[in-house]
Amino acid sequence: MYTHPFDTQFFNVCDKTYCMNRIYPTTLPFNKRVYIPRRTNDHMEAQFTIARTKLRQILGLYIKRQRQNKTDAQQLGIKPACGLQKLIQRTRNGEVICLPTDNSGRMSIDSLPNYIQAMQPHIANTKVTTVQAHDEREKVLNAHMMMWTIVLGPQKRTAKNFQAWNNDIPALYGLRKDHKVFTDPIAGPPTRPVCGANIASNYRISYFLSMIIRPIIRMSLDVCDSTEDLLSRISDCNKTCDLTGCIVGSIDVVSLYPSIDVDFAVEKCVEMINESQVEFCNVNTEELGLLLRLTYNNEYLVKHNLSSFCPQ
Repeated sequence: MYTHPFDTQFFNVCDKTYCMNRIYPTTLPFNKRVYIPRRTNDHMEAQFTIARTKLRQILGLYIKRQRQNKTDAQQLGIKPACGLQKLIQRTRNGEVICLPTDNSGRMSIDSLPNYIQAMQPHIANTKVTTVQAHDEREKVLNAHMMMWTIVLGPQKRTAKNFQAWNNDIPALYGLRKDHKVFTDPIAGPPTRPVCGANIASNYRISYFLSMIIRPIIRMSLDVCDSTEDLLSRISDCNKTCDLTGCIVGSIDVVSLYPSIDVDFAVEKCVEMINESQVEFCNVNTEELGLLLRLTYNNEYLVKHNLSSFCPQ
């Protein structure tokens, strides 16, 4: 089963403990600084030099072979090459839009008006916002993430890496669903909205929450994380269970992620964490109580028996 490289630092599988102090800042994908290590002794530096030279030779040979194979397999004639150059020029001029399709990954060509019309269902009811509102949300997310780093006590550089500043607003674009049936050849198939949110302000706090949830999902017996995992579970079921009268069904949910009930999803995540019996190490309980007091009203804290842990 696939193990995320950062989970092994944050989560210990043997004793089921989370410890944010184990995370190295340089292993985070949004690490802000990389320092050159100090020089070692002459013998070690010589070994590094030899290894670097060998790696460069191997890499150069691999690149040369890949380019040769690509040239042999994808050699274009004169007319296709001219057509490709014209297509590139039309794209630069804003006449057409070239994007991969959603399912097969083949390239699709759209006129600009046709593409805008296909994206209308995804932007029809969206609220107009401003850069100032975006910056305010960024401050709120940073405040939440700062409180969590104070509560869980990571290294100072790790805590700084989880702060997001001056991020661009992610771009929304659409990919044609070429596996869908459509009747209008001009309008084409519907589009799937895609938002390049790996550079957004919520990327770091989302990554932090994912580091908590991913190990819980891997330990769950009710979750399949790949097609191979699903096929393996079905094979085991066929061998060990009496399938008399059993019916296997499959459904497709329209707009799955936008349709998820956030409160319900949070409730189920908390339920999975509680049932997993995991523990968090180095927790600053005083700061955690302050965080609960700032984010929840007194009625909620009393209902869940948390008021005694929170400052008045």
